[in-house]
Amino acid sequence: MTIGEKEMRGNENYERQDLSKRAPKKRITKPMPLNQRLVLEALKRRRHATLRVVVEDLQISRDILKNVFVALEAHGYIERVGKSRSSIGGQPPVVYRWSGKSFPSSAEMNKRSPEVAMPVPPALAALVAGMHAMCCIGRAAA
Repeated sequence: MTIGEKEMRGNENYERQDLSKRAPKKRITKPMPLNQRLVLEALKRRRHATLRVVVEDLQISRDILKNVFVALEAHGYIERVGKSRSSIGGQPPVVYRWSGKSFPSSAEMNKRSPEVAMPVPPALAALVAGMHAMCCIGRAAA
């Protein structure tokens, strides 16, 4: 077999494949984390806010929210409006606003669907109740 025949054989195998019958790749979307939802809701309420204002409003670490702001800006949920006029020292802080892109509510995170909730077997419920009694009352009394 010559080199030209090998190349031809490889092309024939490629041509035999019917690519139209392959299943399309499934896009798996991760749900939006709760802290991102909370930041978006705070910006939606306030219309314009700096990182510091959102930190004070939500009582979440500044370092965590800094990363959240970066992620939300990269995904197009928030946009920079400009710089604030008030400066505490150094550069004035950046003012952000919600871009109007829809997002899921944080109230959806607290709902658990009934099909997700697993029933607790009676033996496990009795074990947990016994351990709780030992912790609250004492081992001898339980």
